Order: sequence, then structure tokens, then C-alpha cells
Amino acid sequence: MLYHMTLDELIAYDFDEQQAQQMLDSVSEEAQAKIDWNKVWSKKYPVLTTYQDRVKVNDYAPGLQEMLTQLQVDYGYNRTDALLVLKDILARVWKGTV
Repeated sequence: MLYHMTLDELIAYDFDEQQAQQMLDSVSEEAQAKIDWNKVWSKKYPVLTTYQDRVKVNDYAPGLQEMLTQLQVDYGYNRTDALLVLKDILARVWKGTV
């Protein structure tokens, strides 16, 4: 009731998460670097292949670059870790948890 899901849905979610983790663990870092993740995710979220023609990316890029740089400076994160933290912050904002 707390999560507005049935027990079956919760169990299925855990299984999907485990399955995704197993898939990532089974693919080498080298192979992961070669995967076009945008193409993979665009099958589920087509906007990833179409937004470039509509969104003025250059209007958003400087602000995002500033946030990435600030995370690196403030916390000593490398570029990848700063990106992952920023992604998580955006997800929290989207979910309304911050």
C-alpha cells in the first residue's frame, strides 16, 4: 500500500533490477564503452533521437557544464562521477524528492 504496488509488482521490479545488474556485470568495460546508449534507450524513449532537432542544446549546455565543473571542484569528482551525481540530482528534482 505504501508504494501503491502489489507484492507481485515489487518482486517483479526487484527481478528486473537484478537482471539489469547481471547484464551490466557480464559486459566488459571496453564493450560498454562501445555501446551507443542513446540508441539503446531511444527504443524505449524515442525523444532521445528527436530532441536535437527541436531543443536548442547550446542554450542549456553552458549551465550544465557549470554545474558539472562545480561538482568537480567542490567534491573532487572526476568528470564521469560529476555527471552521474548531476543525473541523480535531476532525477530527484523530477520525482519531487528535493
